[in-house]
Amino acid sequence: MSDPLAARAAELHAQALEADALAARYRAERDELIDRLRAAEPKRWSYTALAQALGCSRELIAQIVRRRR
Repeated sequence: MSDPLAARAAELHAQALEADALAARYRAERDELIDRLRAAEPKRWSYTALAQALGCSRELIAQIVRRRR
């Protein structure tokens, strides 16, 4: 590309696509681990306990669990 701003925008676009793909893989692994924890010890790993352990909201945990059923 001849225009440096357009070239930089294209570079950032490619990096953003890579970051999105990596984030999706991280979320998938996180969700799998949540499923494993709940399957192994459902009383210990309530939505509230998971939320506190992960540092997120109870609502996010509920959404993850519901989505994976």
